[in-house]
Amino acid sequence: MKKKLALFGLNCESNREYLEARLSDAWETGLWLPGSPLEEGIELARSADATIVASDVLISGDVFKFLPEAKNLALFQIPFAGYDWLQPHMLLKGTQVCNAPGHEITIAEYILGAMLESALKLREIDADFRAGSWKYSGTNTQTTSLHNEIYGKKLGLIGYGMIGVETARRARAFGMQVSACARSKRAQTPENLEWIGTADDIPKLLAESDYIALVCDLNPDTYHLIDAASFKAMKSNAILINVARGPVVEEAALYQALESKTIAGAVLDVWYTYPNRPKAGQKPEANPRPSEFAFQDLPNVLMTPHCSAHTAQADLRRWDIMADNMNKLALGEKPNTVVMTGSGPQSPNV
Repeated sequence: MKKKLALFGLNCESNREYLEARLSDAWETGLWLPGSPLEEGIELARSADATIVASDVLISGDVFKFLPEAKNLALFQIPFAGYDWLQPHMLLKGTQVCNAPGHEITIAEYILGAMLESALKLREIDADFRAGSWKYSGTNTQTTSLHNEIYGKKLGLIGYGMIGVETARRARAFGMQVSACARSKRAQTPENLEWIGTADDIPKLLAESDYIALVCDLNPDTYHLIDAASFKAMKSNAILINVARGPVVEEAALYQALESKTIAGAVLDVWYTYPNRPKAGQKPEANPRPSEFAFQDLPNVLMTPHCSAHTAQADLRRWDIMADNMNKLALGEKPNTVVMTGSGPQSPNV
């Protein structure tokens, strides 16, 4: 008898053919789309051995109408990396939760691009030249016309998972010196790093780094990890790059550090308010400002709308990862990317 994979959401519909081509014959799939009767989704969940839930169904909250009915669910597959919004008690006891990274190359390239842009000042030079100025010409002997380079600069990584590894590899290729702080102590210094420490070594990393990239997950230990004291510990020419989660950095402290030029600048891809996901007490908006502070008015900030991982190539790598997880489950093996196990009151029939 085949195992049943329940797919929920528009992203599942658009990638269903790609996924099914990579699933073993042990699986059959069913699909529910937003706007369809909820009962159809509930029936699909009731028979599912595994499920993949796309962002639109997560944001709408419909997934939490289906999960209590998924009595046989052995695997809850998230089609992206972040899972800080999910708690073990939300799933039946024993249900495995897998995420799908695949974005580490993409985000590493984003971080390198951010550092290069901050050094080369291409946006600024382009705008200046279009306006008719030759200020940045190589024939200008004034030091104000010079741009910078990342060769020899120090990059500090807070977090050292797959994104950190890929970023360090690329930064070293540009001649940078790279250090990192990870959650747990490492017996040896990994390739491409000058040194690696733990949270206790973050003050050292902040004090010596020209660029600080946040590549950790959001958890109770990393919530507001970077605060006003952290900014005071950084070099005045430091650039902060946040591709982790907004609340890893204390919002008001970040704005103040940038407005006062306590640090030179920031590249921010993650935020504090998202479309239709308001803060407590706020109304949902389709296109809200990403913060209650006017980061958009600060010239030393490069802002992007949580898109550092958003490429076609990264999406396909994620679907490859998810197919592999399903095939391992069908063989009775542990999937590769288990990040959590459900602790709800009932046990799935596995």
